[in-house]
Amino acid sequence: MDWTGFFSTLLARVPIERLLFPAPDRSKDIQQFLTATGSPVEAKEGASEHKPTSSVQVAAKQEERAPLAPSLPTSEETTAELKRRLARELYRAELDLASKLRIAGKPCDCLDHKHTLGLEATAEELVSQDPGNTVYLEILDWVKTNRPKVTIEAILTGRYDEEYPHMASQFKDFRKRVVGTAAFSALGEVALPITLEQAKKLAADEAAKEVERVWSSQKAK
Repeated sequence: MDWTGFFSTLLARVPIERLLFPAPDRSKDIQQFLTATGSPVEAKEGASEHKPTSSVQVAAKQEERAPLAPSLPTSEETTAELKRRLARELYRAELDLASKLRIAGKPCDCLDHKHTLGLEATAEELVSQDPGNTVYLEILDWVKTNRPKVTIEAILTGRYDEEYPHMASQFKDFRKRVVGTAAFSALGEVALPITLEQAKKLAADEAAKEVERVWSSQKAK
């Protein structure tokens, strides 16, 4: 092998200063610099681990943060509840009228304006909620027409004592037409408590109606 030619070729290709003065090791200086300023390599690696969030994930997170919409009653549920409320008001009035608007034999303001307010307010709402039933307008008309007869002064005169039981029957009919039945279960609560006197009066009214029905049927024959 021609060693003289080999070294001549090597010297021609590599600068003489690279052979005489090797490059200093800068790795320690670079490491200190990166430590002081924060490694861009590490940051890049950290960034590479971050995966872009898909639109589905974003929508799911928004749904989790969004407050739940309240569940509101339907129109049918609202109408049914208003009917039950009106039926309860009618039943209370029916009991008071069956007792001839007296408590312990003394006149009461059971059907004065503040007590019929619930009847009127609920009936007015149902006029629009249940327009096919005319009973609500009839209830409003009844209150307007008969209000003068149910005051304390009117009760004291005794002039309408024979009308009050008939009015109680009217209210029972109203109640039946509002909820479809006269049964207490339709009121949506335990039947309201009544006094013995009220129970006797209601029983007597029902018995009188039955006697009239039988008597009328016999006369028709």
